[in-house]
Amino acid sequence: MRYHQQAIQHIHKSLSNTSTSRFPFSASIYQELSQLEAKISDVTTGKIKPVSTIEEGLSVLSLIPQNNQTILQIAIDIVSLGLVPTNILDIINGITNHEINSIANNNTKTPSPRIHPTKSFNDAPYDIPEETLRSAIHIPATFSYGKNNKFPILLVPGTADPAGSTYYFNYAKLFTTNPHTDPVWVNIPGNSLGDIQSNAEYVAYAINYISGLSQRPIGVLSWSQGSLDVQWALKYWPSTRAAVSDFMAVSGDFHGTIVETMCVLAKSVCSPAVQQQGYDTNFIRALRGGDGDSAFVPTTSVYSGNDFIVQPQSGGWASGALEDVRGVGVSNVQVQVACAGRAAGGSYSHSAMLVNPLAYALFVDALIHDGPGRLERVDLDAVCRESVAPGLDVNDFLGVEAVSNVLGVLDILLYGFNGSEEPPLRDYVHH
Repeated sequence: MRYHQQAIQHIHKSLSNTSTSRFPFSASIYQELSQLEAKISDVTTGKIKPVSTIEEGLSVLSLIPQNNQTILQIAIDIVSLGLVPTNILDIINGITNHEINSIANNNTKTPSPRIHPTKSFNDAPYDIPEETLRSAIHIPATFSYGKNNKFPILLVPGTADPAGSTYYFNYAKLFTTNPHTDPVWVNIPGNSLGDIQSNAEYVAYAINYISGLSQRPIGVLSWSQGSLDVQWALKYWPSTRAAVSDFMAVSGDFHGTIVETMCVLAKSVCSPAVQQQGYDTNFIRALRGGDGDSAFVPTTSVYSGNDFIVQPQSGGWASGALEDVRGVGVSNVQVQVACAGRAAGGSYSHSAMLVNPLAYALFVDALIHDGPGRLERVDLDAVCRESVAPGLDVNDFLGVEAVSNVLGVLDILLYGFNGSEEPPLRDYVHH
């Protein structure tokens, strides 16, 4: 019990330190934080029991009112309704293994040809030192650098979460157990809450670094804002395009979102990346311009119409959908359409899409064929009957919800105040 108290106090203390050093949070935020801490305590002591199946979890998820709720209120609902695991404190503390979320990795191998300060004449210049970019890449000890016919896959995180925790419960596990794939990931400092233009530098560098060391094109998988990081990197660092054989996006927001969910929390904690993801921001307009809303490499984008973070996310205007003016091949798949009325087409949220079986099946299909994943090659009868990708279970679903809806909220608050204007576009955008 004492451990629980200490961990809860640790959350409170970090947040109090943040707020006193930068700005005081409003009283309502403190009240909601106390409620959240009380509910987390109830989970760890067994007062609140986690749901026992994913089906139950998805139906509970669909009951949470999303409109006019702050992300703290949604976090309280997620915890109260049993949508997080009993070891939630381990997750808040870095899944008992901070190493997977480290931004200070010791990657001694030097790429050839060199990537920094530039790999190709057309690439945008890097603002961030090479050592900083390289040390953000987490390469598991088992990584084989493209040997044994294994396909290197770079995992790119979304807003407010480190990559290690985000993918621990889904694609790091799925791609480690799949005999043909080999995952690595990039942990973006500030949990991807800072300027997306900087976040994209980490991604551009990591793509060329892992591909260079593996001496082959790699797969890149993103969740949420990660899709913007990757697309921006492909647009402004053209050298990355030859280094990527497949881009796989989960719950992407290539066109931004009309929801200000995160800013609703409190205007004063609207971080740069959150401000940049509006549907009509300078950043999103710059990305869409010059056919940046079309794929640069074969792209498989899978998303849910029940996404309350990214909207719209269904029909022709879905934020996750890309055009294909370059003819590289694109699959835009909304799970509720592809698996209508069946388990895999259920009410998956923005984060629950990370365990969706159809997304995984399409990505595996993309990796073993040229071009994107195709529905007609997937056994839809079998895949749509499942609620979770093979090898994952209800604990992975609960872990994902805890990372994105509880850890993410705390990360946003810890990031602290950042003014009220989106960062200016970099010079290279205008050239």
